[in-house]
Amino acid sequence: MKCGLRGLLGCVFVLFLTSASVNAQAGATAQISGTVKDSSGGILPGADVTATQTDTGFKRTVITDGTGGYTLTNLPIGPYKLDVNLQGFKAYSRTGIVLQVNSSPTITIELSLGAVEETVLVQAESPLIETRNMGVGQVMDNKRIQELPLNGRNPADLLQYLPAAVPQPQLNATSRSFGGTQGGLAYAIAGGQSYGVAYLLDGATHNNPYDNLNLPMPFPDALQEFRVETSALTAQNGMHAGAAVNAVTKSGTNQLHGDLFEFLRHHSVNATNPFNAKNADGTRKDDGLKRNQYGGTIGGPIRTDRVFFFGGYQGTNSRQLPSDNRSFVPTAQMLAGDFTAFASPACNGGRQVTLNAPFSNNQIDPRLFSPAALAISARLPKADDACGLVQYTLPTNTDESQMVGKVDYQLGASQSLFGRYIATKFFQQPPYETSGGNLLTTRQGGRDNLAQSVTAGHNYVLSSTAVNAARLAFNRTSIHRTNSDFFGAQDVGINIYDYMPKYLLLNVTPNGFQIGGGTENEARFKTNTYQLSDDLTLIRGQHQFVVGGNWAHWTSFSTANVRSPGQLTVGNTVTGLALGDFLTGRLSGAIGLQQSAPNFLEMKQTYVALYAQDTWRASPRVTINYGLRWEPFLPQQITNNAVYNFDLARFQQGVKSTVYKNAPAGLYYPGDSGFPTEAGQNPVWTNIGPRAGLSWDPTGGGRTSVRASYGRSFDFVNGQFHLNTSNAPPWGDEIRVNNPPGGLDNPFVGATQPNIFPTPTASPDVVFTTFGPYLSLNYDMKTPYVDLWNVTVERQLSTSWVVSAGYVGSHTANILESTPLNNANPAVTVARDVNGNVLPNGTCNPAGAAAAFQTCMTQFVNQRRPIYLANPAVGQYYGALDAYVTDGTQRYNGMLLTIGRRSARGLTVNANYTLSHCFGSPDGSGGGTANLGTGYNDPNNPHFDDGNCVSDRRHVFTLTAGAETPQFERRAARAVASGWRLFGSLRALSAPFLTVTPGSDRALNGQAATQRVNQASDTVYADDSIDPVTGGRRFLLSSGFAQPAFGTFGTLGRNSIEGIGSKSVDISLTRAFHLGGSRMLEFRGEAFNALNWLLWLQPGQAQQNLAPNLALTSATFGQILAAGDPRILQFALKYVF
Repeated sequence: MKCGLRGLLGCVFVLFLTSASVNAQAGATAQISGTVKDSSGGILPGADVTATQTDTGFKRTVITDGTGGYTLTNLPIGPYKLDVNLQGFKAYSRTGIVLQVNSSPTITIELSLGAVEETVLVQAESPLIETRNMGVGQVMDNKRIQELPLNGRNPADLLQYLPAAVPQPQLNATSRSFGGTQGGLAYAIAGGQSYGVAYLLDGATHNNPYDNLNLPMPFPDALQEFRVETSALTAQNGMHAGAAVNAVTKSGTNQLHGDLFEFLRHHSVNATNPFNAKNADGTRKDDGLKRNQYGGTIGGPIRTDRVFFFGGYQGTNSRQLPSDNRSFVPTAQMLAGDFTAFASPACNGGRQVTLNAPFSNNQIDPRLFSPAALAISARLPKADDACGLVQYTLPTNTDESQMVGKVDYQLGASQSLFGRYIATKFFQQPPYETSGGNLLTTRQGGRDNLAQSVTAGHNYVLSSTAVNAARLAFNRTSIHRTNSDFFGAQDVGINIYDYMPKYLLLNVTPNGFQIGGGTENEARFKTNTYQLSDDLTLIRGQHQFVVGGNWAHWTSFSTANVRSPGQLTVGNTVTGLALGDFLTGRLSGAIGLQQSAPNFLEMKQTYVALYAQDTWRASPRVTINYGLRWEPFLPQQITNNAVYNFDLARFQQGVKSTVYKNAPAGLYYPGDSGFPTEAGQNPVWTNIGPRAGLSWDPTGGGRTSVRASYGRSFDFVNGQFHLNTSNAPPWGDEIRVNNPPGGLDNPFVGATQPNIFPTPTASPDVVFTTFGPYLSLNYDMKTPYVDLWNVTVERQLSTSWVVSAGYVGSHTANILESTPLNNANPAVTVARDVNGNVLPNGTCNPAGAAAAFQTCMTQFVNQRRPIYLANPAVGQYYGALDAYVTDGTQRYNGMLLTIGRRSARGLTVNANYTLSHCFGSPDGSGGGTANLGTGYNDPNNPHFDDGNCVSDRRHVFTLTAGAETPQFERRAARAVASGWRLFGSLRALSAPFLTVTPGSDRALNGQAATQRVNQASDTVYADDSIDPVTGGRRFLLSSGFAQPAFGTFGTLGRNSIEGIGSKSVDISLTRAFHLGGSRMLEFRGEAFNALNWLLWLQPGQAQQNLAPNLALTSATFGQILAAGDPRILQFALKYVF
């Protein structure tokens, strides 16, 4: 069958009618189980048990088995009535049961002797204790979704209030992700990887495989609820190991219902960020925020008890002028050659800087200045002070919209169908277009993104003991990065080829400025995902068997210009000051120019999983769950063949590729003998994950549960994993020029690499560039997996209160890392050409001036690499060369404490505390795009880089609570006091851990990014005073650290310096006026960061890319130059019917 996108829904319907085994994840449903007894405790087989969803009339009936047991599986969530009938006993009817997503309450029913015509009515809520689920989980119910203050109204934000969840904001919505207020959010849950959370919406996959984050969730008014589970889940759960998030879209009911809403924000009522620029009177500028968020929902019956519809729309328009952006630009004094002020302690965090020789008295003759640097300086904004500081506004204008539609169809007593569609659009205007020509705003681009998801489901009750649930889904994301044109390299006299004629990439660091952004210019990332899944549930006596499978296939096409304009980088190694190096036209000694053709990725991948599990009620008090899940790893197929492997043995033996005849020995490609398909990796067919758990009710009353479980789960890397692979020859032909003699104006003059751009199209006879960068795959890479275990004790204290205490542990293995194969040898101080002759200025003197020695060593880094030294004629084609390895490990141990009160008598409370520690290898490349030079420092000792995990927060406390006033009988009291709702949330996290870096290549191996310093003193924290120039908070002391000797690694551990914790309180206050029937008008006020706590970001953590780094060479080292949002108020009006 051939199905285009336009005919997808029709094809879905036909597939369901013609296929006997199309299948589904049952995560969007719930179940009820229990035992029917008489008043003496005797079991009652043969009783009819009927569950009726009161909103829609949906019914499901089963008959108790020989032990009096019953199980109603795959029930849609919502309110239920439970009816039980048996000849000789009074009829039993229980109301007040509310099923939540993936819940499994156990309800024991006692029948009394009497006529069937008599009915015993019971009003009782669902038990709070679950004795069947094995993992650690919690539900975010609809009341909290609706009432909690939710900044941006993105329900995924609510995950941070659930146990063991640690937000990873540095990974949220990167330039290749969806972005906006509804964009994907990264979480590490219970020690899992940031890309290790599996999202399901209405039972179907809702991850974007390109970045492994969630696709946009339905806005709060369109979302019913979601459940988060982690640690040793049942065999039904897979694809990601960290956690599973099961969310359910709202549905229509027999009653027409919906709402209309508008949420407003305005800068005039908000607090001001302490880093905003100042007005003339010394007060801080506000951010000019104006935001409207509006929309509505409607749902109801198309045919009573049979067909229902639900639809919703939300639009968001935001205009903002944040002024907390800082850069340093050349002043008039610098342009005159006088760097006295810029080198003074006032401009360098209390340190006096002296220009390196041959410059004296902090003066540089302007005749030495670069014409290109002067041309750029003339286009920059004027400095605000003698230090060259510029505080500027970065206009942020965004428009978002989301629409949701769902239809549910009850075909009969045994079959039901549903279809759901959600589309989210995000547009952001490039800031330069409204900045008045401020070049500094070009570092951020625009967005024009669209995400779509369509899911169809089919539930089929085959018999009272067999139910099949199926899902078919299609997801699409189209990410379009845009930029504004301004001028290109050749326009200002820089002699490089312009792939983007009106776009420049220039970074002057530290304490300089940036123009353009390689990950902020024109690019497109398109990903399509297809999924089929199925669960078949069979009840056999005391056993509930579930078997099923999941098939998914995704394709992705990406094209970007990360380095095609030519990334020009200026450091401070020549003069000692970055702006000094810039004006003299000296490019960085590490990588002064990095350029390639546009990079691209054409990828496809298939995911397959099969599982079987059994939930065995071994006794009335003991339930055992066990199963197996098979998840083979089928590697990404690179359909344009832009993938390769490096084999040292082939290099040593001189074996060359037959596909690309001019490729250097050691490299081989798809089509070469022995190369595995289009992937460069062999599949792994042996991934089998056992799962086992036990639940014990020690009292037999259903009020206490002791649960323990173990499981092995597998993680899979994301789709953008290979995005940088095509930068290598013969596709992107990336070149890296170190400290070129021609400088900024003529980077290729005197360089060891020729200017090859524009590059020819890859062909069998294409010429390979010298010193190309390569990131090689290994054939037999292992699949990352996590062993997880937990023990939890849960106790229901009353009809509304429940407490739990648990231990969660995990061991993650086979984390995807990279290791250097060709880092430079620091002991080699003489650079020679391929004929063995010493290159001009190629003798580096370790006894000379430190700056000159380091500059020389970095300029000739490629001639010091081992492959070049082994065979210069072939080795000249290899520059940086890393290989992927799967040998990373991490361990997590955590204690989870929870207390909760479900909504009763106007009060709801949920509090979670997590005490945990995560330690091990670096987080690796599985969650993003790998970059050269970011792997292990010492390939012979990977554990040298062990340290606290990026997600390690020792203490995490969250609280959500709400209170509502009742409907008073007296008119006066009702007018004043009825209809008030107060909800709030508190989150407090202890500090993350930081890594201090040298700021330059002290190890002299060509891999500066991951190097670390030495700790020189036990006193590393500053006095929290304020720098008078930058306004930054002095947090770390530079005197507490020291640069390692040249050619050595620093001994300070990775992520070993404790940063700053965070806390925030959000509050919402609502007054509802009843207009008759179900109609209601609500006025609402919300305060985010209500107490206006100063939310310091970490040193080195950027808000809008403005913060300094933790490089010891930075003049603002250890300062905190950015803060999170101050108190923001939001007002809303909502009409509910």
